[in-house]
Amino acid sequence: MNREQIAQVAHEINRAYCASLGDASQPVWADAPEWQKASALAGVDMHLKNPDATPEQSHESWLAQKAADGWTFGEVKDAEKKQHPCFRPYDELPPEQKAKDYLFRATVHSLAALEAPAAAVQVEPGSSDKVAVKYIGKREYYVDGAYGTHIAFNQGETKLVPADKARLMLGHPDVYVPGELAQAVVTEAPKADATEEDDTQDMRDQVAQMDKDGLELFAKTHFKVDLDKRLGVAKLRAHVTQLVDQFGVK
Repeated sequence: MNREQIAQVAHEINRAYCASLGDASQPVWADAPEWQKASALAGVDMHLKNPDATPEQSHESWLAQKAADGWTFGEVKDAEKKQHPCFRPYDELPPEQKAKDYLFRATVHSLAALEAPAAAVQVEPGSSDKVAVKYIGKREYYVDGAYGTHIAFNQGETKLVPADKARLMLGHPDVYVPGELAQAVVTEAPKADATEEDDTQDMRDQVAQMDKDGLELFAKTHFKVDLDKRLGVAKLRAHVTQLVDQFGVK
């Protein structure tokens, strides 16, 4: 499923959700104006490039796009005046509007995961639990800490990964794609210090994507620390990142 098809499905789900709230202003995808299609496509691209982006960050991306296009806040959506009632910080949105970002994110990632069909996953001969996975992420050298395999990849390198972990990895097609068995490199155990540092960096990366509720739960679970949720999300992320750097991965 390509990006435009994903955007179309996300648009239709949003249209149906808006209708459930009594908002019948959303046209079907075929009749949607170009600016609306472009907005949906930009949202799809953002999530595909940033698979760990939160609903809050989805809204921030949308808000930045709208600001760049000259939109401002208005009590009623008006395309001609470029005014929109959701043109405000995420924390100020009512719950029913925040739900749109959750729905959009879930739709994009669910449909994107379909791009790795079972036929494209090559299993190591003689073993039913190893799959060839190619790392195409941004780092030149990366040790997986997010899924606990601690497999080290050079950028563009293919490694054999346990099938259950491979399915999770392939759910992020901008980071991992199915690899060729013939190109798979024998996995070497990473150095302990390199593994620890990469685990810590993965933890920092995860913290950078969390909203207030996620940060609160993370700090409580890992460090037994109660956060002051009256603070802004940026300050809370900085606080939790400091805890990760100070106490390491737990």
